[in-house]
Amino acid sequence: MLVKKLEELLDKKVTKKTDAAVVVPVFDEKCPKLVMIKRSKGLNRSAGHIAFPGGMIEDGENEVEAALREFEEELGINPDCVNVLGFLRPREVHEYRIMICPVVGMIRTLDFEPDGREVSRVLVDELRKVLKSRRVTDWGPNFECAGHLVWGASSRVLDDLYLRIVRKYGSVDAFFDAV
Repeated sequence: MLVKKLEELLDKKVTKKTDAAVVVPVFDEKCPKLVMIKRSKGLNRSAGHIAFPGGMIEDGENEVEAALREFEEELGINPDCVNVLGFLRPREVHEYRIMICPVVGMIRTLDFEPDGREVSRVLVDELRKVLKSRRVTDWGPNFECAGHLVWGASSRVLDDLYLRIVRKYGSVDAFFDAV
């Protein structure tokens, strides 16, 4: 039921040219979970940030292929374990002028093998709780995932999902109650 409800909310194709792609991983169980990562401190870009697994699109790849490749590289999850449901609106990582494509995927496992060079921590939290943590500040929306502040491009990705849910169902609780 969650898969069908999410698919109804998502875009079926990418709406603009992007440079990078991320997976917005959702694990479907009684209380659906959202997975994010804390990026390692030694990275050149977005070190220490709370983010979705992903990275740059390589020559010959489309957004889905890039997102799934990066998901496997960062968290050790085979692409066959991800059911791609659709897309959220591309967002810019302002400090690097990189457009990212959010690929929403239902994952079948939480058995991660994180790459320590890229991921310092895997964060798993209830999707409802994350979406209900939304706060709008002077610099835009932010959320909380597993006790960590989500801001920047990742928060704008989450805000897109939040707003789609609220527009269609009236509230986050009404969406999950319908699931």
